[in-house]
Amino acid sequence: LSSGRAQRAEAEAQQSRAMAEQARGQAEHLVAYLSDDFARELESFGRLDVLAEFSQRQIDYFHALPPVLRGPESLRNAALALVYHASALRTLGNLKGASANIDEAMRLLDKLRGGGDHSEATTIALGRAVFVKGRILNSEEEPAQLPVAQQAVDILRPIATRANASIAAQRTYVQALTRLGFEQDNAGRNEEYEAGVRSEQEAQRIATALGARDLSNLDMAAEYAEAGAWLTQGLASLGRNDEARRVGEDSDALADRVLERRPGYRLALHAEQVIDSGLAAVAVNDLDPLEAVRFGERAEQVSLTLLKLDPGNVVSINNLGAAHGSISNALWQAGRLRQANAVTLQAVDDFGRATVGGATFFMTRAFNMAGAAFADAQSGDSVAAEAVLATGAPYLAKLRRIAPPGSNAPIIAELAGKLGTTAVLYYRGDLAAVRTQQTDNLRQLEALVPHSGFETAQRHGGLYYASVVLGWTQYRLGDFAAAERTLRLASAERSAMGDKAVPDRRDLGAVSTWLAMTLAREGRTAEAARIIAPVVGFQRQLAARNRSDRWQPVELAAALYAQALADQAHGAAPLLREAQTLLGGVAPEVAAARDVQLWRAWVRQAVRNP
Repeated sequence: LSSGRAQRAEAEAQQSRAMAEQARGQAEHLVAYLSDDFARELESFGRLDVLAEFSQRQIDYFHALPPVLRGPESLRNAALALVYHASALRTLGNLKGASANIDEAMRLLDKLRGGGDHSEATTIALGRAVFVKGRILNSEEEPAQLPVAQQAVDILRPIATRANASIAAQRTYVQALTRLGFEQDNAGRNEEYEAGVRSEQEAQRIATALGARDLSNLDMAAEYAEAGAWLTQGLASLGRNDEARRVGEDSDALADRVLERRPGYRLALHAEQVIDSGLAAVAVNDLDPLEAVRFGERAEQVSLTLLKLDPGNVVSINNLGAAHGSISNALWQAGRLRQANAVTLQAVDDFGRATVGGATFFMTRAFNMAGAAFADAQSGDSVAAEAVLATGAPYLAKLRRIAPPGSNAPIIAELAGKLGTTAVLYYRGDLAAVRTQQTDNLRQLEALVPHSGFETAQRHGGLYYASVVLGWTQYRLGDFAAAERTLRLASAERSAMGDKAVPDRRDLGAVSTWLAMTLAREGRTAEAARIIAPVVGFQRQLAARNRSDRWQPVELAAALYAQALADQAHGAAPLLREAQTLLGGVAPEVAAARDVQLWRAWVRQAVRNP
């Protein structure tokens, strides 16, 4: 009897264990669905704070699970929940929490891989984790952001490019490629722009094969549009304007079709946000800033829609600032300076709200603040320029508190403010103070060792701006030998930022104009003539296709003045008369700008005293 009871009890226990194991397996499958498929849906349509709370509950479930029950699937599901939670926290500006989550996810996945788990599911989870790690590093302005983005692509490529690769592997690979392209564009160099274009084109190719173009896979259609957004900007940076416009319009139209079927799809909205800013840049390249205003305003409206869905989304706040920056730049080029300056202040405010997202946003705000001060001072409103510069102090103080030891971010942000201050001094006419302060700014920038592609781009931009203003100052003070050295530095730094697009070539042409004037004053007229001739030729080409750019005539007039200085013995008089006519016909607000008043005075004096 006792033996029989024991046998029945053992059988019941085995049945109970089997039922429990079956229930646990079903629970694991449910958790796997919640950790990946459902989380992706929530990431696409739900509020980020809801996603963060949802993924936190999954993390809590894993932490409460006894170690004996933490099998490979449990570890992988926990890692995915941590990855989604990290992504949500990063976008909401909680970088500390995001970093802690992604580090734990990486430890879990490394444990699986160390135990011999090289399955596709674990590889995809690892690729996704590294991808999110790179995004966090970007916000923190860490030097490894580009290599980590490349690492995510390298992890996923073997499983995503093999025959019969799964949709999950290819989808994650497309996301990683798109991010890599963004980081390559962010490096701010021609060779990286080219690499970024290739990355985005590969992402679009794979998305098309997965059903993006015919909308049989709406997720891939949104990913295609997202890759197209960054591809548009990369092509515009390389001066491939027609191609950039085609890609942007195509991707924008596809995103519209996705939103018709799935209103509120966050990735499609984000793609349109970036695309419209990119198309605004294309329109500026085409010397049609009024058209650029239209695209900028579209980007602004999409940004506001995204912020209604997620008010705390740091990326959307930053991109609203970018949209306002596009509008401001276009309005300035269209000759509507006061309106442009007002929108610039909106952009500075947007970037200020985005600073909760990390050091990158502090530096972005600082340079936009300096740009706002420059525009105000150029417009003759030094009070407004000083007021906007005064807003930088609390941000700089906060950045110094949160930046890790050895970070360049506080140095770059402080230098940006100093560059804005020298603009106020320059347009007030305090040239001696500008020479002293700008020389010191240049010294500090040259000593700066950048830690990332973004910092490299900021350093080039700072050096370019500082050397341009210093070169102007030295020329006006009659120190032509120093001005020549400084302006050659300005040209080199501007070339390092990119020299393919129309705005790049216009900036370089403006530097060459001052350099030619300097050489002419030094008596090296033949060299000055060689430098200025292609600038005049380029500006005449722009004039022939100018649509609504009110500053291009000023640039041509300045180049003609420089050409007249280099050729006083032969054809100076007609060049000066043409320059005077051009400057006499500029838009009223442009005519009132300090630089334009200086050019008009110089040309008028040269006409009177050839």
